[in-house]
Amino acid sequence: MKGNSRQVLIRAVVTVLKPLIRVLIRNEVSHSDFSELARQAYVDVAYEHFGISGRKTTYSRVSVLTGISRKEVVRLNGLRDAQGELTRSAPNRAMRVINGWMSDSEFLNKSGLPRVLPIQGDKGSFSSLVARYSGDLTLGAVLDELERIGATSRRSGDKVRLDSHGYIPQDDEFEKIHVLATCTADLLGTGAHNLEHGDTNPRFQRQLVYSAVTDKTVEEFRIRSEAESTKLLRELNRLLSSSKKKSIESPGRKRIGLGIYYFETESSAKDKNNEN
Repeated sequence: MKGNSRQVLIRAVVTVLKPLIRVLIRNEVSHSDFSELARQAYVDVAYEHFGISGRKTTYSRVSVLTGISRKEVVRLNGLRDAQGELTRSAPNRAMRVINGWMSDSEFLNKSGLPRVLPIQGDKGSFSSLVARYSGDLTLGAVLDELERIGATSRRSGDKVRLDSHGYIPQDDEFEKIHVLATCTADLLGTGAHNLEHGDTNPRFQRQLVYSAVTDKTVEEFRIRSEAESTKLLRELNRLLSSSKKKSIESPGRKRIGLGIYYFETESSAKDKNNEN
């Protein structure tokens, strides 16, 4: 890598790391802890993405690629099988129930929005929703979990309403960290793919940015962007849910999705309006 490109990359890495370090310090993860995690990640990526086709990836090759001693590579490689991969885990059962509520016509009104459901009933009820999408969890366990994370609320007459159109845990710090890791890894994975493949097979990656915006416009945009994003994700959820029901199990299945996020920071004097 040329000198200028390397400097640009280094500055970009620092920019990416700052929000992560903010989370780590808040949760008392030290620099030495992070260094261990970084070494582990280097070894994992070397094995997963930089092997030579038809040849076994050796400890020595990983050492050369990462700059980590061969002895350390051996130790870190021994940890790989013992650790689960957080960002590849399947959606939990609470998320599956929410997705079913948002996409299955039995639980939608004429406008295609999630209905307020009676808790009990053979059809179009919360109990039938849980039976269809939660696996073997009981109705009570699912309802307690969805209420705990702020996704649903009880209504009069033993009915329940979906308050959040996504799995956004309100009080569960561990689940929030899980969401952070998954979303960030997916976004960075898209960026890495686009850097590696250039214009041959780009993945959608866009951002809209305006600076020096008034507080009134900020509030209007926040409300409008949340409503429009929710509408788009709800439509895409119905498309994927319908397609998944028709699909045939095969080894070639892929994990796909689309993420949308809102951000807000202080504007500097040098900022100019721009769209990306």
